[in-house]
Amino acid sequence: MCLLTFVLACGSTTEPDPSPGGGGDNGKAAALTLSPDGATLLVGESLTLAALAVDDAGEVLEDVQVDWSASPPGAVTVTGGRIEGMAVGFSVITARVGSASATLNVLVMPSDESSPSSAEVLTSAHEAGLINDEELLAYRVYAAFGDPRLPLQYKARVDPGFDATSLEDLRQRFNDLSAPMQAALGMYLLRPADPGSWLNAPTPDARLSSMEEPRCRPFSGGWSYVKDPASSKVRVWYQVNVPGQRDRALKLDEAIAKDIWPKLMALGLKEPLTDEAAPCNGGSSQLDLYLVRNMADRGLTVPEGWDRTQAATYILLPDNADENALKGAATHELMHAIQWSYKTRGRQADYGWIRDATANWAIDHVYGTLLVGPNQQQQFEHMFAGCFMNSPDLPLESQNTGYCTSSGAKEAGRDYGAYLFFQFLAKKYGPSVVVAALAKLTTETSSLTAVDSVVPGNLEKVWPEFSKVLWNGTPISTRAESFKAWDNLKEVSRHSDLNADLSGWPEASDELHDELYNLSNRYYLIRFSDPGTRSVLFHNGWFKNITESKDPVKVFAFWKDEAGAWHDEDWSEYEYVGFCRDMQAQRAQDVVVVVSNAKFAPGGGGTLKAAETPSLKRSNVGCWKYKGTTRSVLKGTGWSGRGKTLDANVEFTVPGGFAIPDYDDPSFPHTKRVGGFMLMPPKGDFTLDIDYGSGGCRYTHGPATYPLVDAGGMLLMNPFNELQSPDPDIQDWLSHPSRAYTAALGDARLVSVSVTGGPDCRGPELDVPGNILLTDDGGTKPVVSPTGELSGQFVHEGINFSWTLQPQREPLNPVR
Repeated sequence: MCLLTFVLACGSTTEPDPSPGGGGDNGKAAALTLSPDGATLLVGESLTLAALAVDDAGEVLEDVQVDWSASPPGAVTVTGGRIEGMAVGFSVITARVGSASATLNVLVMPSDESSPSSAEVLTSAHEAGLINDEELLAYRVYAAFGDPRLPLQYKARVDPGFDATSLEDLRQRFNDLSAPMQAALGMYLLRPADPGSWLNAPTPDARLSSMEEPRCRPFSGGWSYVKDPASSKVRVWYQVNVPGQRDRALKLDEAIAKDIWPKLMALGLKEPLTDEAAPCNGGSSQLDLYLVRNMADRGLTVPEGWDRTQAATYILLPDNADENALKGAATHELMHAIQWSYKTRGRQADYGWIRDATANWAIDHVYGTLLVGPNQQQQFEHMFAGCFMNSPDLPLESQNTGYCTSSGAKEAGRDYGAYLFFQFLAKKYGPSVVVAALAKLTTETSSLTAVDSVVPGNLEKVWPEFSKVLWNGTPISTRAESFKAWDNLKEVSRHSDLNADLSGWPEASDELHDELYNLSNRYYLIRFSDPGTRSVLFHNGWFKNITESKDPVKVFAFWKDEAGAWHDEDWSEYEYVGFCRDMQAQRAQDVVVVVSNAKFAPGGGGTLKAAETPSLKRSNVGCWKYKGTTRSVLKGTGWSGRGKTLDANVEFTVPGGFAIPDYDDPSFPHTKRVGGFMLMPPKGDFTLDIDYGSGGCRYTHGPATYPLVDAGGMLLMNPFNELQSPDPDIQDWLSHPSRAYTAALGDARLVSVSVTGGPDCRGPELDVPGNILLTDDGGTKPVVSPTGELSGQFVHEGINFSWTLQPQREPLNPVR
């Protein structure tokens, strides 16, 4: 079986002038070589060239000053070996050191931000059968490092990720590649300072054209490291003749010694393993960090040898990152080197998500605030927060790509944003929890089981807490326990935005998601502004999962009332939750619903299905007060005149005990804020007017006005018939259609009726007002009109009843 073992190389063992580049050796230059040996750029893209000058004996000259020029001008600019595409066209770059010179051809192609990225172009070509698996891998590597061997038709914008995954894939697959592809790509498996690496040789290295163990080849020119380093644990390498690299190396060395190393070690983490036993170790047992030209990604930690559970490492970092971005990348990669010092139960690669997440968490732990970008307006790790917050419905361990929106992290996996989970744990329970989780990987093959075993109360307790904080919008963002307060993170988790206004419709219903990945969350932001959206009912389809199956699902809600106050509620064990938006205390304006699933399988993956489909139903049925008029008219057989008329001015109002923001009605188990608006007692007055003739006598009374008596009637509403009640009478009422209602008013007081006429017309007589309002006789019920009004006519035992009642909104009391 073919094996590639210890694909490494030694670094420089000499100590060049600590301040090269002054031009003292220009007169000795006999030949000059440029690397890379060609370039294809997009407009706006840049590439750094290295010029290697040698003397007559072939020895590398380090104290040289290179003069650069571009001809014809216009297509590119070149400064200190850094070329930038300015306009579509062609240019020849010339480098001169003394009498020696070298040229390089540059093609500049048009750029369009709306065009597919390099990853998208290559994936499409592979899916179309234009390139095979090996070519796809090779072209990904070429694109990631500005290699001119990338065919022109596949040149496209390279969106950075974090770790250089193309090199990771190359290392894993190298032994299975064809011999020609091994020869072409083997240079990328050598340490950068090796003369055969991609940074030093424009042609494939012959040592890697076969599967024999590569020979370590000492290298004495072109590369150096920081002398008298501030850190005794790390050696930072740079290319001598690349302007600016030495200064970056000095600053990076200082940052590692001052902040990164001591703050990570103070956590009780293990130190990275030394590479003293490696055949090629950079000349010392220190951890080697190499500054790398033209690296699109932010870094890579490379393990030595073939042990996939524990290894010494070296680190690659891009040389074109700004100072703070370089510090952040170094912290991330140093954390990876620390992770490799633990001998894990399974392969390190199998713990990918937790390795990336904790490495990004380390940046926040070390620096707190590390601003990057042209105007230093964004915290470094915040570039990756969106990867996670844009996909809260995916499982914690997911490494999917395509969710990062920051221009500095578009190709990063979702797991780089999972640092938020560990930031939450560290802020709430202390950073020792993070360290314990990493240490647990030495005995657990499952990263999820490892985390579950060390967090207080297990994931079943912690995950729902995290789900609320992860929302990071109002009201969470205003609280001390929030990513906004902890880290000034302003991003809000992706959510379903639902405008719940009826906008003139009588009712509406929306189904919500009925499936959740394990260790995932869903968020809904429900907005109300229409006064006509009066009655609201949320159906918790997860209720039976929670109460019967005992699934670790939680349903939380934050809602804002009309006065601007926010309310926190746990809806998990309520099957139905209601709002009466006619009531001041329940007039929800914004409602945030959080659904969290804390279940997990050791191997990851898995989903939960809701026992019933969750939904949000609303209607224009009034639920606080109805106000209007009613009339009943009785004309007996043989009567003349107006008859007996009762005109009422009436208000049907919910009892005060139900007009509060928080109550549970015992008639409706497992519900919140429902049922209170079903029964509305009346108040008001009525006018009794009797004037009719019968049998030669005239009977009159009034018109006279009387107050409605207590318990003189009721209005019974049925806005939602989904509800269930153990009370048989209530359940019988709920069997009627939604929007049905029934009402009755009566008065049994005795009134005196004057009787006038002939000698047989004796009086006064006593009578009762009787039925003031009756909407039905117990059969078919009237329903609320599409406008929300209660209106209609009904005839019963010769009495004509009519009514018109309008729903009312409780006025906002600023004192309340």
